[in-house]
Amino acid sequence: MSLSTTTVAHTILTVALRNLLTHRRRTLLTIGAIAVGLASLIFLWGFNEGLHRNMLGNFQKAIIGSIQIHRDGFFQHPELSKSITNPSRVVDSLHQAGISDYSTRLESFALAASDFTTQGVMLIGMDPVREGRVTELAKRIGIGRFLAPEDEYALILGATTANNLQIRLGDEVIIIGYDRYGAMVAESFTLIGIITSGEMGLDKGMAITSLATLQEMMDLNDRVTTFVISSDERNIPSLVSELEHSLQDESLEVMPWYTMFPVMKEWVTLHNGFLYLFLGVVLFIVLAGELNTMLISMLERTREFGVLMAIGTTGYQIAGMLLIEAAVIGIAGIIFGIILGYASVFFTGLYGIDLSILLGSTSRFYVDPLIHPHLKLDHLGITSGVIFIASLIAGIYPAWRASLLQPVEAIRNG
Repeated sequence: MSLSTTTVAHTILTVALRNLLTHRRRTLLTIGAIAVGLASLIFLWGFNEGLHRNMLGNFQKAIIGSIQIHRDGFFQHPELSKSITNPSRVVDSLHQAGISDYSTRLESFALAASDFTTQGVMLIGMDPVREGRVTELAKRIGIGRFLAPEDEYALILGATTANNLQIRLGDEVIIIGYDRYGAMVAESFTLIGIITSGEMGLDKGMAITSLATLQEMMDLNDRVTTFVISSDERNIPSLVSELEHSLQDESLEVMPWYTMFPVMKEWVTLHNGFLYLFLGVVLFIVLAGELNTMLISMLERTREFGVLMAIGTTGYQIAGMLLIEAAVIGIAGIIFGIILGYASVFFTGLYGIDLSILLGSTSRFYVDPLIHPHLKLDHLGITSGVIFIASLIAGIYPAWRASLLQPVEAIRNG
């Protein structure tokens, strides 16, 4: 019985492959359509992933980092009264979690005044040594330089803020704020750097000085308001969970970038939604093209099916033959599509795609004009699996029609 079953299966497979090879042109056109559709999807997934990595990487490296730790409620209402009183406890937790790329900051609202006008700013005290571990802010300074450990009462402003205040490098800026007790304080700072990145949030509304200087000015020695952490995107959820557990008794909030700025995450989700829409369009094209091929094949072979049924082939075996043909076409299209799609992502990822001519300046949205596509294996699996299922679905109706044929009528009408 086992030999008979194996023989029948081998015969059905042989007949199915023979038919595909007999009609090479039709088979190759169908396989080509599937391959081009899948390759297009793979390339779009790769380009989309490269764009998101570019944008989100720049967004995090600009100033916010991957994760921030504050006192509860500080992010929504930045006040010096919500400073972290025991920074060493946080440092211990970071080391336990294996985190070495972190920095500390002191943040407060203040008023910047020049000889001509005033402007409200977010005054940020940064560690000149550790800041480079979490952000690339120093690279955004187009005029002047970044902070050095020996700097005292030195200031960095965004280009828009500097223009509004009508000041240049070397000019003095008066910073007016409130210390930890609520008393007004004012100090003179020297402008040493101007940020000219063009990115939203950097060129306007911020004033940056050294952490030690701001701690002295605000009478907050050894206190900070923010820990900024840099991490690989894949590790952020696990790190947040681990830090929340280790700091649960400290009244601290551990916030990943997408919690602080959900609009960026929503934009990524919306952008991915368009790709799923395109996936649906490609699936419809694949389904329609292969269904047409399988229907033509079934109608051309009605007499052949009638003869096979007359010598004992069952309707289920006829249906299985057509499903095998559909599966083979789908698998072949997927293989060639993966090769073509992966090659396109690999070479464009290697050299990049320059969109500067089409998009102009994209720095405002944290996007470099040179995009390097990157392919994720889960995207490859999703698209390939869905295409294969669509190929099988395309063979179901012709297989069902063929299984209902009557031998005599099929031979007579074939």
